Amino acid sequence: MKVCSLYGAGFYYIPGTDVCLKLGGFLRTEWNIHANGSFATFFSGGNALQTRTEDNYITRARGYITTDVREQTSYGTLRAYLAAGWQFTSDDSPTISLPGTQATPSSATTTFTTGGNSNLSLLRAFIQFGGFTFGKTASFYDFLNTSKYTLQTQLYQDYAGVGVFTYGYTQQLGNGIAATIAVQDQSPFVHPLCQFGGTQECLDFSAGGALPSTNNTAGNLVPDIVGAIRLDQAWGGAQVAAIAHDNRATYFTAPLVQTIGNPAFIPGNGSSHPDDKWGFAVQGGLELNLNQFWGGWFSKGDSFVVQSQYCVGETYSCVNTGGTRLNDVMFSLYNPNKIGIGWADEAFFTGLGGADNGLQLATMWNVYTAIQHYWTPDVRTSLYGGFFSYQANSTDVDNFVCAVLNHGGVGGHTPGTLGTIHGSFAVSNTGCADWQAWQIGSRTLWNPVRNLDVGVDVLYTSMAKSAFEGATVQLNVPASTAGVANVAVGDTHIWSGILRIQYNFYP
Repeated sequence: MKVCSLYGAGFYYIPGTDVCLKLGGFLRTEWNIHANGSFATFFSGGNALQTRTEDNYITRARGYITTDVREQTSYGTLRAYLAAGWQFTSDDSPTISLPGTQATPSSATTTFTTGGNSNLSLLRAFIQFGGFTFGKTASFYDFLNTSKYTLQTQLYQDYAGVGVFTYGYTQQLGNGIAATIAVQDQSPFVHPLCQFGGTQECLDFSAGGALPSTNNTAGNLVPDIVGAIRLDQAWGGAQVAAIAHDNRATYFTAPLVQTIGNPAFIPGNGSSHPDDKWGFAVQGGLELNLNQFWGGWFSKGDSFVVQSQYCVGETYSCVNTGGTRLNDVMFSLYNPNKIGIGWADEAFFTGLGGADNGLQLATMWNVYTAIQHYWTPDVRTSLYGGFFSYQANSTDVDNFVCAVLNHGGVGGHTPGTLGTIHGSFAVSNTGCADWQAWQIGSRTLWNPVRNLDVGVDVLYTSMAKSAFEGATVQLNVPASTAGVANVAVGDTHIWSGILRIQYNFYP
């Protein structure tokens, strides 16, 4: 095959054409300590209870093949890029690469009901042409390159880690400035809209930990709208960006008479609903190539980055709940005799007569910063950290949860069961669902040979303020002979780590 030099090293002409092709990819193996695959720390779920039933480590192997195809046209470069592959994770349910019983097809179809191809992964699949981008790629909202400084993939939301479907246009304005407008599919990332006074309440808790809230989120109608202005220079770069999000709720459902004293609800159950309400996220970031500023003080490749975000009714652009659609549980983290809990819902509403039945949008903000230093061309270390704050901003939460717990009432909203959250006057009667968390970590990468990464990352996560602070919950813990113990709600923390070895076989 003939070498194609138009687009850099590694491209070859496809025989008989003027189309250039580059093949590449990577193979990754890792051990995660107190974290799921790709270093997603155990904040919630069974492993976050940190008992002897916890899987203290999770292993993962992942491989991707990439193809980059380009050709010149009268409109500029036409490009198609694909990154797809497979993975194995030790806590996967039975799949084509794990032992287990595969469900048999139904009599009418050949579709398997469980198992199947959940080992397959599609990271990128997009076309670029004349300034346009179509398909699954990183979001134009992204700025901080998480993977440059850390191996962790949770809390700070970086769409690039999983990819998002987007249609966008970028206009180069000169001097390294580019402006982009795009629409993207938010459906894999959104958190729930929650109704109080429905068939199941929000912010629920059981003896097994925090439960996902009821999903009262309507189907997609309007995609997220993204705008960004970016500057790239030899000294580094900067960006300001925003996302607009249409919050749409499903229909009002009848309230629980025994849980909430007022049995009235808005007439027309099954046809009435709250009005849509726009949410948004804004972001600003700055990255510096330190060697450009201070010369001998820093090595080539040293860098510093800081980014902050503010989100209203769009918390999924500020925080990552593990990539699970409509999952709002952020924390259900147990330390001995204490548990930290928190949810990240987009908005709250109620169907009760005489109340404010509109959407009440939650807010969130964060700040994240990192610095990286090359000790030698083959060894580099980063130090990174972030702070996150969530506020429900909801009178519905205050009235139906906070006030009840503040007066010593019992939470837990499933009808016919004993509540598992016991309040006290220590629980604030407003803002009791608010929470805060912070992280600090350090990663070191060693390249013993070109294209081979050997990385170690250690991370400390602290829930500095828990939702329902001051309450107690009934929780299944081994220390209790009765099986269920009363555990205080408060600040908790966890250490996590990862060892990753990755071969990047880019030509």
